[in-house]
Amino acid sequence: MHFSLLSAKWLPVIYRDGSRGKIAPMDLADENILELVLPRPDFQGAAWQFLLGLLQTTLAPKDSEGWEDIWEEGLTPAMIKAAVAPLEALFYFGPDTPSFMQDFEPLDGESVPLAQLLPEAPGAQALKFNKDHFIKRGITQRFCPHCAALALFSLQLNAPAGGKGYRTGLRGGGPMTTLVELQRYNGELPPLWRRLWLNVMPQRESRLPRPATCDARVFPWLAPTRASEKVSNIVTPEQVDALQAYWGMPRRIRIDFTATQQGRCDLCGEPDEALLTSMTVKNYGANYVGWMHPLTPHRIPKKEGGEMFSVKGQPGGLLWRDWLGLIMESESENNNEQPASVVRIRQQKRLPGVESGLWCFGYDFDNMKARCWYEHHLPFLQIPKEKQPFIRQTLGDAARFATLRLSKLRSALKEAWYGEGATVRGDFSFIDIDFWQQTQPLFLALVEAVKADDTGDNRTLLSGWNRDIWRYTRHYFDDHALTNPQERTEFSKIMKARKKFFTQAKPTPAGKGARVKKTQEAN
Repeated sequence: MHFSLLSAKWLPVIYRDGSRGKIAPMDLADENILELVLPRPDFQGAAWQFLLGLLQTTLAPKDSEGWEDIWEEGLTPAMIKAAVAPLEALFYFGPDTPSFMQDFEPLDGESVPLAQLLPEAPGAQALKFNKDHFIKRGITQRFCPHCAALALFSLQLNAPAGGKGYRTGLRGGGPMTTLVELQRYNGELPPLWRRLWLNVMPQRESRLPRPATCDARVFPWLAPTRASEKVSNIVTPEQVDALQAYWGMPRRIRIDFTATQQGRCDLCGEPDEALLTSMTVKNYGANYVGWMHPLTPHRIPKKEGGEMFSVKGQPGGLLWRDWLGLIMESESENNNEQPASVVRIRQQKRLPGVESGLWCFGYDFDNMKARCWYEHHLPFLQIPKEKQPFIRQTLGDAARFATLRLSKLRSALKEAWYGEGATVRGDFSFIDIDFWQQTQPLFLALVEAVKADDTGDNRTLLSGWNRDIWRYTRHYFDDHALTNPQERTEFSKIMKARKKFFTQAKPTPAGKGARVKKTQEAN
């Protein structure tokens, strides 16, 4: 039992007329295909990255002129077939070797349920001690081959820490992926191929040359695993092909294609005569070091000796304070922030008729526990180089002021709830999450104002922003100060905290790049 991930119809899609079906990657040129429709959001993200990796590996043109030729003239079935068909034998999924995303050699490892491919599945310890309270055992046991292939790829992309020797993904566990989202093209809903092509990068600009031969340097399942029992056994971009960024394989897995059942897939619900249920796993897979993934933003600590890291999912998801680092090179308090290569390249030239945004998604992991899947749709700016310093300065100043006001709000609420000078322990992260989420509309309005500004003077913009944030924090304090966890009714102390933090002078920019001056609280 095996099938080709390139020619078999295994990816569910929706068509322009509203009907649904399944396609093979070789069908992508069809203008009537609007979108992938996978049964889970992490599968949706994985399927997008599968197709992007395939297009980047096989069809990426040499330069931006070649890219624009395809953008304007379209992809044809002949182009896709000529590029993809030679790789068909490399993308079989089944019991024979090589098999997509599986170890090249038979594994002498541990047999576990196939459900362990899913990050939310309870682990061995949870099952042993009956701790699977919210995510119950046995609910997801049987996978059709299509869902199994995508679950395996999703795990290799997002792999969190999994115990001794179980390596994280090439970008670290739970990376955030950022793609440019084509919302409209010439006023209409664009086909899937065009939405994908917007995230395919020219070889020259991306520094991802197409190899003359696709072998294990690109697709690691084509050769024995570079096992990492020894600390020195690492995989760097210099040791293999840079395109392996799309095809990283940190986990050693062999799916059991002999122990099958008949029934319906627990993931997509479709009937199948050979549902898969188990796999063999082994630790010390590929240990990836020093990679910058082209679809993921990265941060470089300002602290000397700090190592570059990819942006990961966090409680509350990506907040608007993160947006500037996702869209352009910028600085936060602790890091130099680098957007994903695909975002940087797409900013360089405006495409006529394109309405676009930024699509961000990924898991928030606590070690090997999946806490949440986050997905965001944010503005995408194509900013002329000459205007980037102005936007970077204005939005950076806005974020710094907001961070300062949040700190004061947190202190004010603690003092109102517990009294001045009290030692307080507990989780107050809800204040931060509320602040960043509830002020996002204000920030998006500021972004639009910055885009429209042609004066180069940010005094008015920042003055209005600072007043809005200051008013928000005061109103938030008023709404929450009387919701007292200790049932204190000492209103005098609450009002003392209010006066201390919210009737003192509030800052307003005195001029571009100038020190701020103080004004009294507005009524």
